[in-house]
Amino acid sequence: MSLELVVTAVGPDRPGIASDFTGHVHAAGANLADTRMVNLRGQFALIALVEGTSAVLEDVKRRLAEAAPSIGLAIEFATPSPKDGAPAQREGVPFRLKTYSMDQPGIVHRVTSYLREHGVNVEELVTRLESAPFMGTPVFTMEILMLVPKNVSVKALRHALEELGDQLNCDVDIDPA
Repeated sequence: MSLELVVTAVGPDRPGIASDFTGHVHAAGANLADTRMVNLRGQFALIALVEGTSAVLEDVKRRLAEAAPSIGLAIEFATPSPKDGAPAQREGVPFRLKTYSMDQPGIVHRVTSYLREHGVNVEELVTRLESAPFMGTPVFTMEILMLVPKNVSVKALRHALEELGDQLNCDVDIDPA
């Protein structure tokens, strides 16, 4: 029976850090199911869902804990709640929401709070602050992969998010994913 382990890790970025991490997972005989790795302005961050038997996952934990100082990562482990049978079926229609604006505090919170109020699930969220010399200020972008419940009007959601974008002075685009 395949079990799951969630691994999170952060540390100073350097060439080879992803290889070092994944090498220990592979050496333990585990499978990397879902993974996100990113360089956040010099800080490497990852979150991974690792699969294997109980013994394999214990070996993953041991190997990574022992190797963490030499890899340069602070590593944490979490065990997802046991599932009753198959994975839960996600309900909703996938859409991609993108925003573009001058940087200001609160954009992510205001948009995600609005989505929560309408039962929209955020599946993935990525933000980026980029320099825009032609504007004289950094440009903030956000991209959200979301599941819109079938009982939520996409037209009404789009209109409301565009109004919120006007309040925040940011462009908002919503497209089927």
